[in-house]
Amino acid sequence: MFNLSRLTKRELIRLNTQIIERLKELEFQQTSEDMNDFLIGDKVSFTPPGEKEIKGIVIKKNKKTIAVLDEFQHRWNIPPAYLIRQGSENVIDAEWKVISRHVND
Repeated sequence: MFNLSRLTKRELIRLNTQIIERLKELEFQQTSEDMNDFLIGDKVSFTPPGEKEIKGIVIKKNKKTIAVLDEFQHRWNIPPAYLIRQGSENVIDAEWKVISRHVND
């Protein structure tokens, strides 16, 4: 580690800018990794501060959040770190299986 007290104001500002940029990169990487854990059609839940658990289905993946449609047709944009997967079955996959069963009958 180096001694910060030896840096000038200009050097400290430059260092601060570099630190902020690096922290943003790391946050983006983590969000991207978390986003990859979910697919459109996945059943998920989350708990907003001071409220009961809300269950819904992933309907869209945005840049920083995942859009979830709850059972009352309300849309929520939630950071992926706050979502909990509910089971392993994907709603879209389940629908497709039902449709293909009817087609093959």
